[in-house]
Amino acid sequence: MATAGAVMVATLAVPGTAHAAGPTVKDAYSDQSDWSVLDVRLNYSGEVSKLVARLRPAGGSETDEPVATITGFTKRYESSSWDAVWASQPIHLDTLGDYTVDVEATDGSGETTVEKNAGTLHYQKQPVFSSFSVTPAEPDIEHKTITVSGDMAVRDPSTRATVPLPGATVDLNVDHADTSAVTDDAGHFSVTHETTSGGWTFADYNGPLGFAASEWIDVRPKAAPTRFVLDKNSFHVTAGDKIAVTGTLQYQSGADWKPLPGVPLEMDYKDCTTCNPVEATTDADGRFSLVRSPYGSKSVYEVAFQPYPYNPFIQRTATADVTVAVTATTKFTEFTAELDKYAQLDVTGSVDLVGRDTNDRIGVDIQYSPDGRTGWTTKKTVQTTNGSQFVVERMPGYTDGYWRLHYAGSTTKDIKGGVSKSLRRNRALTRVKDANASPEPVTKGRTITVKGVLQERAAGSATWKSYGAKKVQILFRPKGAKSWYLMSTVTTKSNGSFGKGFTARQDGTWVPVYQYPDSKHFVGSGREDYVDVR
Repeated sequence: MATAGAVMVATLAVPGTAHAAGPTVKDAYSDQSDWSVLDVRLNYSGEVSKLVARLRPAGGSETDEPVATITGFTKRYESSSWDAVWASQPIHLDTLGDYTVDVEATDGSGETTVEKNAGTLHYQKQPVFSSFSVTPAEPDIEHKTITVSGDMAVRDPSTRATVPLPGATVDLNVDHADTSAVTDDAGHFSVTHETTSGGWTFADYNGPLGFAASEWIDVRPKAAPTRFVLDKNSFHVTAGDKIAVTGTLQYQSGADWKPLPGVPLEMDYKDCTTCNPVEATTDADGRFSLVRSPYGSKSVYEVAFQPYPYNPFIQRTATADVTVAVTATTKFTEFTAELDKYAQLDVTGSVDLVGRDTNDRIGVDIQYSPDGRTGWTTKKTVQTTNGSQFVVERMPGYTDGYWRLHYAGSTTKDIKGGVSKSLRRNRALTRVKDANASPEPVTKGRTITVKGVLQERAAGSATWKSYGAKKVQILFRPKGAKSWYLMSTVTTKSNGSFGKGFTARQDGTWVPVYQYPDSKHFVGSGREDYVDVR
């Protein structure tokens, strides 16, 4: 195994080369923060037992005698287990200038590497930040303006003495934005800024004397506690109504709570999975109003901060719950009522519950009133469901009057009842006055005459009038039979009268009827008259 001395000789004999077994010298240079300190970067394995640097004026020969030999290096930091930087103590030289650095590095096994021209020590007067500060470093909502200040000086590496550096342009990074300042005659600079987000704040100088960097200061805004003060936190409204949730957003300042303006807020169902919030921004007094149309029997809404924009000066965890109960209402979406010629009623209807989704069975009343204002009575109750059509056929009706649909509602389910529009349904009455079959009795083979007068009476009228030019059916039911037989159809005269003769063949009952009226009249009939045929 070669000795350390042999390695030294071999290395010196071939300038610029290194023994493969020793540490590898990667670089040598002036430390950025202090140019009188020499940094040496090595690649190595195991440990570095000895590190020596020799300085000679830049531009000279490799054989020149060193002006200084530097020992006593300390490992400053590691980038990995095999790569690290060693730093010297501040170096004192009599003459300013640049110096070429030759490095000799020995590992724990005694293997030594000598690297000529490993780097340069820039031994010059250095621009430095002699102070740098941010006040306050923890701004709060009432003190957002920060002052960034510092001093610049020129330091002599030999004496370590400093003198102010006036007229220097300093580049600042404040609130993630760039700005600049110029030092005064004392080398001082100062900038005020209203911070919005804080963050790392630092300064750089890059001028004729070289480069200098300040320390980095982390400006961290203090978040004030917040709270929502609602004017009202529970509502009970009717479906279709809107609610206005109002209140004040406040922040804590010492023992006091103060209004917080200009903050975007939102309100939506609490713990919603598909959100559709309503939004508002607090005014100058911290007031807000969030308007919404609630739905469902009972809901809980949450007032909270919008996700954006971020505000580092307030705590955004405060929320407020609002409970809303909604009374569903009734809406009849369909209602028809048809009155036939026999005073039978056909009803079709459909009811919706507004503000509620439910398929529960409900009872809808079909109601009647003679005048449409008072005396409403239920004639039939139909069981149906929300939104479903129902039909009721041939229920007993009236010759005149008003009809409507009615739902009583439910107090247990918080449903408000209601009624449909009312419909008046009527027809004109008809009758056969003075109906008569004669003579009585009658001889078989002789003539029986059936006669009478067809009349009508309009709805709401007490007066009967002649009803001419209408067809009247004359019916006959033989003695002992159950069925009626149409014997003839006659047309009334203009005064409503009619008459028709028939050959008497057997005993039985005669009756004239108005059986096929138009859509505005009821059927009508005369008196049944029994005739004895002998």
